[in-house]
Amino acid sequence: MIANERIRLLAPCGIDCGTCELYLSKDNEQLRAYLISKGVPEEKLPCAGCRDIQGNCPVIGNQCETYTCFIKKDADYCFECGDFPCSKLNPSSDRADVLPHNLKVFNLCTIQRDGEEAFVKSSGDIKNRYFKGKMVIGSGPQTEV
Repeated sequence: MIANERIRLLAPCGIDCGTCELYLSKDNEQLRAYLISKGVPEEKLPCAGCRDIQGNCPVIGNQCETYTCFIKKDADYCFECGDFPCSKLNPSSDRADVLPHNLKVFNLCTIQRDGEEAFVKSSGDIKNRYFKGKMVIGSGPQTEV
């Protein structure tokens, strides 16, 4: 069984903080040094995950607007909101090759359909397909083509 601690790393917007490099830098000094070289403040690493840092993302330097919204709506995940999916979750091609922001709606739908524990088990594969998969029209991203 997956510990509640791991499930707590699922952000309200659908990002899995447990697979995020900012979180993973806790066990990887080389990754930590790389992130610092890219401008992430050293004192913000490792990141404990969105929920534990109340949406004060090290990358954006202030509280995430999506996090603020989810607190106001008193929900655990954005899919519980009557406005889901809203413009805060709208995909964008800007930096889609390096940021997981376009995964949010897919992740949220998967969490809603399969539950948190099942999502955590598949999250790494979902992220791998997004960043390393090759799109096969009609079949979606494939990691082996």
